[in-house]
Amino acid sequence: MKLIRLIINGIVVALFALLVIIVFMQVLFRYVFQSALPWADEAARYCFIWLIYLGGTITIRKGMNITFDLLLDSLSKKYGLAFLFIVNICCELFLLTMVVLGINLCWVNRVQFSTILHLNMGLVMMAIPLGGALMFIEQILYQKNKIDEKAAVADCKK
Repeated sequence: MKLIRLIINGIVVALFALLVIIVFMQVLFRYVFQSALPWADEAARYCFIWLIYLGGTITIRKGMNITFDLLLDSLSKKYGLAFLFIVNICCELFLLTMVVLGINLCWVNRVQFSTILHLNMGLVMMAIPLGGALMFIEQILYQKNKIDEKAAVADCKK
């Protein structure tokens, strides 16, 4: 998993840098040279799509996703763990749904190509099921770590 995380981190950094460069070039060409780059909007949009779905894995890994930490900390060990489990199961079900529907979206769009860059839209939309699957794995690992952490804190309080 460490290698996959390292690769995802590298791809996210590269996509973010590419997005900044493309947008900067578009602004430069549009306002300085008075001529817009026709491909820049489309390229920036697709970079941003991939950035969102791959960046979501990092967010979940670091525990920066939406959680109810204040509520969890105020509950007893028994209820806190149960609530945490329910919240994580809901997140995991959502992510599984995202993977299945994302695969369907890729399949439907496999015959379409983008207007300017002529990219296969099935491959562009592959960010959804791939990101969803990676987020699902990270959510399971996060749930395991959070439950272990909550149990350890409860044991220390005894």
